[in-house]
Amino acid sequence: MKRTRRISPLSLVSAAFLFSFFLSPAPILAQSEVEYDPYAPVLKHPETVTPESAEGRERAQLMARFLEQPFRPIGYGLGKTAEWVERKHVDDKVIWFFDELTSHGIYPKLMTPTEAGLGTVGPGGRIDVLKLLQLDQPSISLDVFGGWTPNKDFAGTTVELGAKYKIEPLQSSFFQDGLFRYRRSSSEAFYGIGQDTSLGEHSVYQPEELWLEGGAGYHVLQAADARASFVFQRMNVGNGAQERVGKIKEHFPVAGIPGVEGGDLIGLITSLSHDNRDDQHDAKRGGEEKLGFSYFHDVDGNDLHYLKLSGTVRHFFPIFSDRRTLAVRLSAEKNQELGGGEIPFYNLSRLGGSDITDGSELLRSYRYNRFFEEGLLLANAEYRYNIYEYGDFKADAFGLFDVGEVFEEFGNFGFDELKFSYGGGLNLRFRKRTLLSLAIARGNEGFRAASHTKISF
Repeated sequence: MKRTRRISPLSLVSAAFLFSFFLSPAPILAQSEVEYDPYAPVLKHPETVTPESAEGRERAQLMARFLEQPFRPIGYGLGKTAEWVERKHVDDKVIWFFDELTSHGIYPKLMTPTEAGLGTVGPGGRIDVLKLLQLDQPSISLDVFGGWTPNKDFAGTTVELGAKYKIEPLQSSFFQDGLFRYRRSSSEAFYGIGQDTSLGEHSVYQPEELWLEGGAGYHVLQAADARASFVFQRMNVGNGAQERVGKIKEHFPVAGIPGVEGGDLIGLITSLSHDNRDDQHDAKRGGEEKLGFSYFHDVDGNDLHYLKLSGTVRHFFPIFSDRRTLAVRLSAEKNQELGGGEIPFYNLSRLGGSDITDGSELLRSYRYNRFFEEGLLLANAEYRYNIYEYGDFKADAFGLFDVGEVFEEFGNFGFDELKFSYGGGLNLRFRKRTLLSLAIARGNEGFRAASHTKISF
């Protein structure tokens, strides 16, 4: 007799459940997806999508559009100008034009006044005479130079004319050079002599200088020179042309300012210099040291008789790459009367301003010619960083720090009287030469901004 296997009710229920799960999974999974969707967006700041926040954004956009309207014509004009320059290749044509001038020995540039304000410039330049005349004389150079510029606040003008030459025979360590320069300014600043002069003593004078110099030198080493020269200096001093400012011969006692009537001086200048910078116009490493000794005596009975000792050191250090450079400069100077003579005020040590080539040392938050005295100590530092480079064009941003002081004797120097400046700026270059240098600095006498056509140091 064959046995029949009985199936329990529990087994039938289990089989039915499994059959329905495998054949119809969609309802179960759909229900699971409704409970959790990993791709559903989750707002981190749900308050930003409220009607109130949307209205606030709309009001802000309307205000921004309203405020930008005055600048739209400028932006439109700059954009159209840039588009036209690129379409017409104006930049290439300008570069070609200046390259043509340079190939004929003509080097145009902008000239800035001694106390340079932003945008105060005039025409200037240099001409290589032998190159212009197509004369091949590798051992001789002859340049003429000049320029004109309005002074700051258009207080008159500054004019400079001159010529210089150098004769350096091939395969010889000796050289001979000379300089002729005429310079006249309608207005230069003067605040008195000493460290504690006041801005309230601001006056102006009008210098007119003729400088003749002839010298000879010897290349001691490949990067070191020794040089000596004889000079003649004629200085005429008048009252400055700036309005609503005191005039030097009226504001100060004439007897208390040596050289205020001008004078004729002869002198002997000797110097020893060493220069191993990798580039004279855009140094990244190396440095320059210079020591000078000078003797001056008047030739017109004005009782001017003195010695001058000066020294300058500047070095450049790349920081991890040539894009970052630390530039440091130290300068010291001391004038000393001889035989009961005096030092003319215009040849004293001067501190203040933003261009060392104009005679007054770098203290960029102070006015040009801010301090006059027999001695000077100064330190300058800049951190330069290349922020833009395209072809031959470069732009360097820099931070600056200056600290210095003038004094009558070394014993009068005091650290508590040091003057400080700090700030920054931008150097625009083309083919390593500085086209424009902009700087703004702050110190005890406030902010000063200036523009020049050469690098600070």
